[in-house]
Amino acid sequence: MREKEIIVVGISAGATSKSRSELLLNSLLDEFSQVNCKIKKIAIRDLKISFCDGFRGCEKTGTCKWKDDMQLIERKIIEADVVVVSSPIYFTSIPANLKAIIDRCQVYWARKNILKNFNLEPKKGLFISIAGRNPDFNHAETIIRAFFSVFNIKLAGKYYLPNTDTINENIFLESIKEVKNLIKEVLK
Repeated sequence: MREKEIIVVGISAGATSKSRSELLLNSLLDEFSQVNCKIKKIAIRDLKISFCDGFRGCEKTGTCKWKDDMQLIERKIIEADVVVVSSPIYFTSIPANLKAIIDRCQVYWARKNILKNFNLEPKKGLFISIAGRNPDFNHAETIIRAFFSVFNIKLAGKYYLPNTDTINENIFLESIKEVKNLIKEVLK
């Protein structure tokens, strides 16, 4: 029996709630809810996030000049025990809306590495990604690893589904079952 409730934050970069990457995320979050984890989901498409402009004031102050939904993401990630990012692949990388969030993490990098005042308890992370054709997920994984490192999140598992432009519905339904196995990577 676990001592405290595990908080799982799911971050979707899917363009719609019916996108395959989000459907995979939902099935994994459902699996977490079956073992009484507290689930919080963020759909990036519903947020207002300004782009980082390289101002670098955050390196001196530890705060970002932009006040937008990034502060909501920060709170949810900090309180989480497990962070799951789900994203389609666009031109061998993550979509611009997710990359904008990751670029805005410069402030957390500065707090951690320059100002030395951003020490978080270790967390576990999972990455789910789909690609219409190209089965190369390396670029996206490198970016997700960098994002996770700022928040002291260890990439504990990943699920990649290539060729979604051509797979049939039965193969996708099988992938929904397979992605649920990621729960084992973080609840050991």
